[in-house]
Amino acid sequence: MPKSPSTILFIHGWATDTAVWDDQVRRFGGSFDILNMNLPGHGGEQRWAEPTLDAALREVERRVKGLKDGSVIGIGWSLGAQVLIETAVRHGAKFNSLVLVGATPCFVRTDGFPWGQPRALVKRMVLDMKKDPVATLKRFYALNFTEGESGTEGVRGFIGRYAPPGPGPTVQPGCAPSFSYAEVTTALEALYNTDIRGSLAKINVPALVIHGERDGVCPVKAGLYLASNLRNAELKVFNGSGHGPFITRPAEFHEAVMGFIARL
Repeated sequence: MPKSPSTILFIHGWATDTAVWDDQVRRFGGSFDILNMNLPGHGGEQRWAEPTLDAALREVERRVKGLKDGSVIGIGWSLGAQVLIETAVRHGAKFNSLVLVGATPCFVRTDGFPWGQPRALVKRMVLDMKKDPVATLKRFYALNFTEGESGTEGVRGFIGRYAPPGPGPTVQPGCAPSFSYAEVTTALEALYNTDIRGSLAKINVPALVIHGERDGVCPVKAGLYLASNLRNAELKVFNGSGHGPFITRPAEFHEAVMGFIARL
């Protein structure tokens, strides 16, 4: 366990929200303070109004500003992992360590990085989000899991939460903002535009890279790239798993993270 009191900061992935971490929050909550936050357009207070990570970074920076230096263990999934890496570059003193789940430094294929999604496919997805976000997200959510994972309790809960109408684009009186499909689409455009390979060498804290072997959203070789290009990283591959091993194999995920923390 870390010698000083620590906070676990959870950051969810694209087109989801804090609910994806509910099981892990219960598991870690007895040992750590928990900060489980929504990204802009996904229930956060900021608006995701431009196709960069800037709005998400502002949201996270506001949340970690008052925390003690060296006290934060950041756990980020997919888009959330990119946001976490960039936050750690700007505010590295706050972080004790990072856990990067289903992560990639570059969501689309580009020069020197063939382990992303085809550019044409992502452009098509952006257009589809603008025309029919509900149908587009339904297809995307299914891609997060392998066929063998589809019957697990975690996946049933995930699909049930985000099935139409999902968390919904409307705001209820007295409640925090919910999904904005327009802003979620802008976040996808940010993923299309973002390449954080140049930030990896600036990370000075230990990192655990967790990836599903059969990840169909961010291929496992993207995780291998991260682990190879961070200064102090461990790699844990969940054989047979898709994009969300913390959802499909929650006990094993928790054990892997706790083991990593114990070695810090």
